[in-house]
Amino acid sequence: MLMRRNHSPRIYVLAVAALALLGAAGPVAAQKSPDLTPYLMADRGAEVALARSAAPASISGAATVLVLTRSGFVEAAPGTNGFTCLVLRSFNSAIGDPDFWRPHVRAPQCLNPPASRSILPEMKKREEWIMQGVSPGQIAARTRRAYASREFPMPEPGAMAYMLSPRQDLAETNPHWMPHLMVYFDKTMPASAWGAAGMSAPVINGSAGDTSSPVLTLLIPVRQWSDGTAAMGH
Repeated sequence: MLMRRNHSPRIYVLAVAALALLGAAGPVAAQKSPDLTPYLMADRGAEVALARSAAPASISGAATVLVLTRSGFVEAAPGTNGFTCLVLRSFNSAIGDPDFWRPHVRAPQCLNPPASRSILPEMKKREEWIMQGVSPGQIAARTRRAYASREFPMPEPGAMAYMLSPRQDLAETNPHWMPHLMVYFDKTMPASAWGAAGMSAPVINGSAGDTSSPVLTLLIPVRQWSDGTAAMGH
């Protein structure tokens, strides 16, 4: 999923997986669906290229690529290696996040095969609901039910995603943040078992404060972007 509210750029994370279940009744009730046109990219080729920039070309070049339309994510390019690349928008952040409707967010991710099977279903359904005009509060409730009924699967062993795009736009301040990997687990394995903590930790707990989602998302910063350039200053 998008790296969500617990990230340094407040979005996130522009991940996660299902960090999107948060939200108090007050903030959620105040959120209304805006005109969705600014969230779409008119140039499908540009969106495909941006999605592929999430991971090295050796991975993303053979990945399936999804693009966002008014009906949700659709396949724009078939793949052969089991990876899935896509560009998440601001509404993949936590329910109640002040940046939930920030139209400029572009968060490219490439999910590996286990994540494509077990994390992607919630991501795709979120976009579908958004495009149908489902309210954030209803999305939170639907998502909880979907996990409870096992419509949404739990993370498979080894589920992870690349977020290495030097072109990512995650927040008004420090939009590119840093390249990182996102690794997904069942919360029966607590973040403390990994030594995961806040933004200054080697492993960042991207699920801190989320009491609704059964998915634990860990962020691991890395040294370079997908094009091989160094992540200077991080």
